[in-house]
Amino acid sequence: MHRDRCRVAGVSRRRFLTTAAAATGLAGLDLVGFPVRQAAAFERGRARTVSIFHSTDLHGRILPTETYDGLKDVGGFARVATCLRRWRQECPHSLTVDVGDVVQGTAVSIHSGGRLMIDLFNRLGYDAWTLGNHDFDWGPEKTEALLAESGCPVLTANLEQGGKRSGGFAGAWEKVKPWTIREVGGFRIGLVGLITPGLPFWLSPETLGGVMPLDPVETLAAAVREVRGQKVDAVVVIGHMGWRFNDDYANPVRTMLKDVKGVDIYLAGHSHQNQPAWMMHDVLCSQASYYGIHCGRIDLTFDLASRKLVDRRAFTILMDDRFVLDPAVMQLANPDLAASEAELAREVATVTRLIPGRGRNSGLVKLLCECFAGELAKRGTKVDGVFHGSFGTGDLEPGKLTVGDCWRIIPYENMLAVAEVTAADLAAIIAEDAKVRDSDRTLWPFEVTMEPGGKVTRIALDGKELAPDRRLKIAFNSYDAQSGGRRLMRMREILEAPAAKRATTPVDTRGALISGLLDRGTVG
Repeated sequence: MHRDRCRVAGVSRRRFLTTAAAATGLAGLDLVGFPVRQAAAFERGRARTVSIFHSTDLHGRILPTETYDGLKDVGGFARVATCLRRWRQECPHSLTVDVGDVVQGTAVSIHSGGRLMIDLFNRLGYDAWTLGNHDFDWGPEKTEALLAESGCPVLTANLEQGGKRSGGFAGAWEKVKPWTIREVGGFRIGLVGLITPGLPFWLSPETLGGVMPLDPVETLAAAVREVRGQKVDAVVVIGHMGWRFNDDYANPVRTMLKDVKGVDIYLAGHSHQNQPAWMMHDVLCSQASYYGIHCGRIDLTFDLASRKLVDRRAFTILMDDRFVLDPAVMQLANPDLAASEAELAREVATVTRLIPGRGRNSGLVKLLCECFAGELAKRGTKVDGVFHGSFGTGDLEPGKLTVGDCWRIIPYENMLAVAEVTAADLAAIIAEDAKVRDSDRTLWPFEVTMEPGGKVTRIALDGKELAPDRRLKIAFNSYDAQSGGRRLMRMREILEAPAAKRATTPVDTRGALISGLLDRGTVG
C-alpha cells in the first residue's frame, strides 16, 4: 500500500520537492499536493499555511509496537507526540485532531480506564477527537468518563440518544458536538466529526448505552450547511470510516463524499490503512494507519488577500526510531505502564501438553467454552452450552501461561450474551456460520453432524439427539450476537426474537478465561 511517490498537478516536480522539503524539514515522506488554484500566491508572498496534524486508531498504544506485516519498533503515542512537537515548531498555525478508537486495545489503557490516553490528548493540546466504535467497548459508564475527562470537543455528528442528536445531549455527553470552528492564523477552519454506521452490527444496545448512529450522508450534509453558514474558509471532516477498495456498510466514504458538497479535507480512520493522500470527488483524503505507526499532516494554504484556499497537501510519516519517546508522555505514562506490565507477567496456569488451536472443536476452543460456562455459573447464570470460536492465535505450547498470553488469545473486551434458543435455531446458526471463511466457532459440549454443504443433520448431547423444539440456554460472544459484522445476520435475527430472552451479561471473555485458568492451575 505504501509507496514513495510524488504526483503534482500544475506544479513542477523540482519546485514541488523544494516546497515540500522547506515545509516539513523531514525526509522520506509520502507526500502528495493538490493545488486548487494557481500557485502564484506563493510568489507574491501573500500565502499563509494552516497545518492539521492527525492520528487515528491509537488503540491505547503508548510504546512502539509492530505492523501487521511484522515490521517492529514502530509507532506508539510517545513517538507521535515527538513528531507533533517538531511540526508545531515548524508550523506556527496548526490544529491537532484524532479520528477515533483512542483507548481500547492495551493493558495499560484498560488499567487506567482510558483516562491515560485522554489525559495525554489534553496535555498535548489536541483540538478535537471523534468517537470510534471501540471507544464504546467498555460500556456506557466508561465512555461517559472519557467524555468528562476530555478537555476538547468530541466531534461526532451522526449520533442519536433518547431522541436527541449530537449537540443536544445532556451530562457528560454534552462534550459530543457535531462540529466546531477554530480560528487559526486568521482563518476559520470548520471541523466536522463522524462515526462509522456499523456500530449496531458489533455492539449490543447495553454496551452502547442507548446511543445509535445516524445516516452519515444526511448528517454530514446538514453539518456542512451549518458550518458553511458560519463563513468558514475550509471544511475538514474527521470521519471514523476509512479507505477501502469499495464502500461497505461500515465505510461508505465514496458515497458520502460524492453526495455531500462543500468538504475540502476528509481525515479517515477505522480501516487501519496507511493511505497518505487520495482524491475523491475533489476532496483531499488522508489516513494515518493505526497504533501511531504513522502520523499524518495536511497543509492548507490560503491567499491572504482573497482568503481563498489555493493549495492542499497531505502526507503521513512513519514513526520509527528517528522519533524518540516523548519524555513528558513517558513520565505521565510510566506508573500505568509499570502496573500493566506487572499484571501481564502474572502467571495464571501451567500448560502440560500442546493444546491444538486450529479448527472447530479444537482443544483451545473447548478450553475457552469451558472457562466461559464456568464463570457464568459462578455469577449465577448456568448455561447448557457455549457457541464461540478463537481469534486464530494458534496452538498453546507447554509451559507457563500468563495474563499477557490471555491478551494474545483474546484481544478484545467482548462480553458474553445469553439466550434461550431451540435446537432448530442452533442448527440454523451453525449452518450460517459454516459459510463464514476461516471460522472455528464451536457449539460446546454438543455433537454436531453436518453435510458437506453446511446443513446440520443432527445435534446431540451425551449421545442423545435433541428434538428440534428442545429449548436450551446458550452463551454467545456479544460481538457475534450482534451479527459478527453482518456475517451472522440469521443468528442476530434469532437472538433478537422475544422468545430468546437475550441478555448481555457482565462477564467479559478475557476475564472469564483468566479466572478459569486460575481455578484450574494446570491445563493439558
